[in-house]
Amino acid sequence: MLILEYILNIIAREKYMVLSRNDKWIEDIDLLALELPNRHKNLFFNKSKEEFFKEIKELKRKIRNLDEYEIRVNLAKIVAAIRDAHTGIILPVNFLCPIELYWFKDGIYIISTIERYKHIENCKILKVNGMDIKEVIKVLSTIVSYENEALCKAQLPKYFPAIEFLYGLEILDTIESLELTIEDRKKKIKNIEIESLPIREVRKKLKESQKSMLKDNIVPLYRKNFDKYYWYEYMKEFKVLYFKYNACKEMEDKSVFDFGKELIKFINKNQVDKLVIDLRNNSGGNSTLLEPFIEDLKACDKINKKGNLFVIVGRETFSSALLNVLLLKEDTNAIFLGEATGGKPNCYGEVERFTLKNSGLTVCYSTKYYKIIKDDSLPSFYPEVSLALTIENYIKNEDPFLDYVLKFK
Repeated sequence: MLILEYILNIIAREKYMVLSRNDKWIEDIDLLALELPNRHKNLFFNKSKEEFFKEIKELKRKIRNLDEYEIRVNLAKIVAAIRDAHTGIILPVNFLCPIELYWFKDGIYIISTIERYKHIENCKILKVNGMDIKEVIKVLSTIVSYENEALCKAQLPKYFPAIEFLYGLEILDTIESLELTIEDRKKKIKNIEIESLPIREVRKKLKESQKSMLKDNIVPLYRKNFDKYYWYEYMKEFKVLYFKYNACKEMEDKSVFDFGKELIKFINKNQVDKLVIDLRNNSGGNSTLLEPFIEDLKACDKINKKGNLFVIVGRETFSSALLNVLLLKEDTNAIFLGEATGGKPNCYGEVERFTLKNSGLTVCYSTKYYKIIKDDSLPSFYPEVSLALTIENYIKNEDPFLDYVLKFK
């Protein structure tokens, strides 16, 4: 009897192993469908409950016909469609195309690459494997968690080099390479094939390329010191103090509190006519870190005047960084300039995570709603002076945002 029971258990396990791939994914999808609505502060604020569960059911129905890449991106689509920028699925990336992109006013351009493809730097992307770039943007944006156009413009170029995403979305039919149709600086159109490489190799090579560029070229201030969360430089010729705040996080050598005190002391002891606080690349962290500095700035009569204090914002200004911007708006006489922010003034946040046990995918979700202003529908914080970066600005190492401050009278 025991032997028979043992054999039946083995048969049952072997049967489960044959079906384990589909069964495990269905188990993960069911877990997502159960946990996300229960854990999120208000999951169905934008997308209906019926639509969410309809998409869950449809994915489970067709799962046997999808490969691993397709299942992941389809799962990411369902969560991204919630339209909460803090809620999404972290998709694994093993291979990247060795290109860095930026979405300028007139299109998406290749701004950095490895030595092998240097001839395509600063070229505009027109098509991907024959698909028009507008259609590529439409398809790729379905797996990006964003709640306004600005954040989509910030995030989508970062998703683009992940060739597994493009494959899972059926833009490509292989993860080994992609074909780009590009337009060069002379308006000449050509096709080029770019091979994917392991992610570590790409990141290492791109970092080396960027270091070389910083060493050999005079780049604008906003493109310097990305390894530092905060730093400043005094532009003596213009009597301008430039403060770059890259992340709302603490550095080991000096706290944000001490750094802020140092800035105020410098302003009071030197000829500083203008202070620039640049948060254009700050995607958040802990908003409370900068609050003591903002309080000191509020009381600094020398600089807290219209025309003496400027705050630069952009598409990457998000989450806690946006909270700092809104506090500066409320407590100071700063002039705000740049682009619409990627962060939404009233938004969901305070992120928590859980893991889907079979696939290991991490699901991020919001646990709190921040109501900072009256208008819930406002998608971005819009600066009073709207500026944009062009590919010509980038090539010529120009910063129209800081230039505006230097020329302001």
